[in-house]
Amino acid sequence: MKFLELNKKRHAVKDFNDKEVDIKDIRTAIEIATLAPSANNIQPWKFVIVKDKKEALSEGLPASNKLQLEKAQYVIALFSDTDLSQRSRKIARIGSKSLPDDLIGYYMETLPPRFAAFDQQTKGEYLALNSGIVAMNLVLALTDQKISSNIILSFDKSKPNSVLAIDERFRPELLITVGYSDDIPEPSYRLPVDDIIELR
Repeated sequence: MKFLELNKKRHAVKDFNDKEVDIKDIRTAIEIATLAPSANNIQPWKFVIVKDKKEALSEGLPASNKLQLEKAQYVIALFSDTDLSQRSRKIARIGSKSLPDDLIGYYMETLPPRFAAFDQQTKGEYLALNSGIVAMNLVLALTDQKISSNIILSFDKSKPNSVLAIDERFRPELLITVGYSDDIPEPSYRLPVDDIIELR
């Protein structure tokens, strides 16, 4: 599918039917999503595919979001690794057989002290940026497989770690509902491109 067509087909879909989604297709979409760029190529992502614990995850959400989670075939909980130094070293360890020595040194020695100097705001912005990029790639990859989805940003972020038994080192960023839908959403309004471009 051409990129323009793919973007035109992607919509926020909030009502799902009962058609089963093959978890292999979700895995493929996540694999494609992780080709997204990330700052320092740190790839601070963790994806948790939720099926059995959807109801527990939906507790306390506004009624419309709660229903959406319950009707979705799956929910993908996107987490960020807040221990960026450890993440950097992990990349070096896993990639040790294929990365050149200078890149291993970059991940093992250059990046950890840089990350250690981040204050909370800087780290938060860094993680949020990377999450947004990979989330967009993910919903486009799902759309390419004709699977509907919606990104939920507003939820109680104190709950997912305990509900899903995820280490507190990982920060919940987004919930992405996934399924098939009979809905044919109208395209959202977009500002004319000439109204958002300035040439200096």
